[in-house]
Amino acid sequence: MMLLQNNEYETAIKNFKNIDHSIPIIYSVIEKNNGGKVFVDNEKNPENIFILPDGGFIYYDTLNSSEDFMLEMKSFLFSELIPAMTEKEMVLFAFDEQTRTCLDKIFSDEGVIRIQRFIFDFSQEKFFNLEVRALSEEFSLTMMKDEELREYNVLKNTGYSHRQMGCRIMKGSTVISQCVSIFIGGGEAEIDIFTHENYRNKGMATICAHSFIQECLKKGLKPSWSCWPFRTESIGLAEKLGFMNKKMVDAHFWAENM
Repeated sequence: MMLLQNNEYETAIKNFKNIDHSIPIIYSVIEKNNGGKVFVDNEKNPENIFILPDGGFIYYDTLNSSEDFMLEMKSFLFSELIPAMTEKEMVLFAFDEQTRTCLDKIFSDEGVIRIQRFIFDFSQEKFFNLEVRALSEEFSLTMMKDEELREYNVLKNTGYSHRQMGCRIMKGSTVISQCVSIFIGGGEAEIDIFTHENYRNKGMATICAHSFIQECLKKGLKPSWSCWPFRTESIGLAEKLGFMNKKMVDAHFWAENM
């Protein structure tokens, strides 16, 4: 398993055609918009690729499944990466069922389980049909400044990039709702949204996310939305904003004391 230099990322990724979700997260690393590491089995003609975005999930894709590569990946995860984490947790996505089945076997002695995540697709037509009410005068909606994005990255344990963007609804100095994209790549922007607990179910998240998506579209970016199945409020908001339920994808999950 070889660690690539960042000027080698884009050449390596061209071999892999199965990557059909998490595009902004993966390509934020490939395009060097965010920090991360990329490992392969062969620098010139890789058949296995292992992508570790800073502060994101973990991704593995293969053209020709290699048990040796998977074992090296497992050793790295459980001997180096996870022990160094403050919150010891792994969420790893592979992109086809055959590979996931191989990983079931590789990880069987570590207690790794499978979980599922909702992946949505965006409909501009549905989005443009959405009517959003105006904010009352006590609130303001603004795009986040660089220093605010830097502060957000510190909280998320990720690195700042000039391509990141976000918007906020403020009431005085209080953040009421914010919609941010840390991961931008492959022509897409991954959405992360938060609303103050005292202002939930009042339409604030809808207004904030709607404004953010408009900014994405102005920049030629496709908004990307995913969430866990138990996040019912996130699912409802996504559907309201024009995201359609694309599919459920499996991930391999491990956490300390699970």
